[in-house]
Amino acid sequence: MGARDFHLLRTATAWLVLPVLLAIAACEQDTISPEPRLTVQVWKVGRMAASGKQNFLGRVVPADLTRVAFRIPGNIAQLAVQAGQDVVAGQVIARLDDSIQLQVLADATAQYQLSRRQLERAENLSEMGSLTPAQRDELQAGYRLARARLELAKAELSYTVVQAPFDGTIAVVDKELFEAVAPGETVATLFRNDRTDVLVELPDALVSQIHRAPNPDAFRPRATFSGSAEVYPLRYLKSSMARDPKAQAFQVWLTIEDPELRFPPGLPATVVVDLEQAGLQVDSGLVVPVTALEAAGREGLFQVWRYRDGTIAPVEVAIGRISQQGVLVTGGLEAGDLVVTSSLARLSPGQEVDVQLLNAGH
Repeated sequence: MGARDFHLLRTATAWLVLPVLLAIAACEQDTISPEPRLTVQVWKVGRMAASGKQNFLGRVVPADLTRVAFRIPGNIAQLAVQAGQDVVAGQVIARLDDSIQLQVLADATAQYQLSRRQLERAENLSEMGSLTPAQRDELQAGYRLARARLELAKAELSYTVVQAPFDGTIAVVDKELFEAVAPGETVATLFRNDRTDVLVELPDALVSQIHRAPNPDAFRPRATFSGSAEVYPLRYLKSSMARDPKAQAFQVWLTIEDPELRFPPGLPATVVVDLEQAGLQVDSGLVVPVTALEAAGREGLFQVWRYRDGTIAPVEVAIGRISQQGVLVTGGLEAGDLVVTSSLARLSPGQEVDVQLLNAGH
């Protein structure tokens, strides 16, 4: 067989094998199973709801938390309190080694007494004409200087003691006995024990209503504390001047003025705000879970993913307050809509999904 005949045979064989390979490849493609559709959880939006009463999570915080410190440097010679101890205003908390201050005070006292006696003798001599006016002025100046040094020495000695500025409870003792401290360095921290303060985060719309209310005293929320079913009335105390960018809410301090109550700092509390009773605006809307909400393309806007006819689509919504019950949607949705609450990062417009209903939408 010549070279030409061999080339013709190989070409013919290739043409015979090629259809077989194509058929095998087609069969393999037919056997590849399609990817399963994503299954998501959906929430059926219920009827229109009014947010007359709103619940917020809060916690007990120390009232007037105050740090006490020395105004001068030194070594601690006495620690008179411990954490958890009740103190009264003026009670000694700690003392510095005051040996140097006592010596300075003794020297200043002796110099003051000497200057005073010299001035008294000078007054007698001046009346007899035995002392010139210049000499008398010099002795008066020395007396005033000695008196000023004595007052300064007394002040320096008083700085070796820190006292409780009010009746309260010691929260933390930050220093040890014989430890060296610098001016302004915290020695102990205390708080008032004649009232209980509760810190809660409220949406800006509610805080704005409180400040604009014709009668702010009518804003009297109530609180229950962990481990107790009793309800306690609260009084508005103060609020932060700026909104927390993470929580998108203002910090509000509420208080119970009852010295008999001793709720420990950090205890969880549930704060109930009755808008109707306080004469504030009552918003209405549709409540959806917080997990259904995500940021839209523009800053300050939000969206949900609505399921309809087997596919999903993003819908921009207007929201009101956010509480434990969920997000109050004031625009963009209707009762009966199904909103996705899971796998939001994996969704795209027009995507076909399988759904799992979480509620009945009453």
